[in-house]
Amino acid sequence: MFSIKESIKYAWEKSKEHMELVLFTTLLILAVGSLTGGFGGNNQNDFSLIGLIAIIFGMIIKIGYNKIFLRIYDGETPKFVDIFKEYKTFWKYLGVSIIYPLVILGGLILIIVPGIIWAVRFSFSSIIVIDTKSGPVAAMKESYAITKGSFWEILLFWITMMLLNILGLIFFGIGLIISIPISVMAYVYVYRKLTKEKAGLIENPSSLIA
Repeated sequence: MFSIKESIKYAWEKSKEHMELVLFTTLLILAVGSLTGGFGGNNQNDFSLIGLIAIIFGMIIKIGYNKIFLRIYDGETPKFVDIFKEYKTFWKYLGVSIIYPLVILGGLILIIVPGIIWAVRFSFSSIIVIDTKSGPVAAMKESYAITKGSFWEILLFWITMMLLNILGLIFFGIGLIISIPISVMAYVYVYRKLTKEKAGLIENPSSLIA
C-alpha cells in the first residue's frame, strides 16, 4: 500500500533533482493553459481555428509532461524536447478524456455515490494510456483493476492533491509552479505503486486469499 506522505516527499525530492526540467516544462504547461483559456471571446473564428489548435497542442504537451514524470520515476533522464514527442498518443488520450468524465457524470446522475466511486477507480486511466499506449476502454479496465481495495486511500490522495493545488493558487498562482509538478510526480508514484502491488498479487496468487 502506498503512503500519501511518502508520495509527496518522493515528488518533492525528484522535482528538486530535476529542477530545471520541471520548472521549464511546468511554465510551458501553465502558459499554454492560459493561452487556451483566453479564446472564446469576441471573435468566433479565432476560437474555432486558433483556439482549437491551441487546445490540441495543449493536450499533446500535457501527455508529454506526464510521460516525462513517468520516465523520471523509471530512472531515466528526459529532456525538455520530450514534452513534444508524445503526439502519437493524442487520439487515445482524447478518447479517455471524453469517456472518463461521461462515466463520472452518468454515476453522479444515478445516485452521486457511483460517480464518486467511478471517479476514483478510473482516475488512473489517462496515465495508463500515456504509459502503455492502451486504448481508452482497456486503460479504464486496468485502472479499475489496480485500484481494487484502495478506494479510501486514493480518495484521500486526490483530496490532498486538490488542497495542495488550491494552496498553490492562493499564492497568486505562483505556487502552482511548485504544486503542479509535485502533484503529477506524486500521481506517478502512486500509479507505479499500485501497478507493482497488482503484479505482486498476480505473481503470488495465495495472497489473494483472505
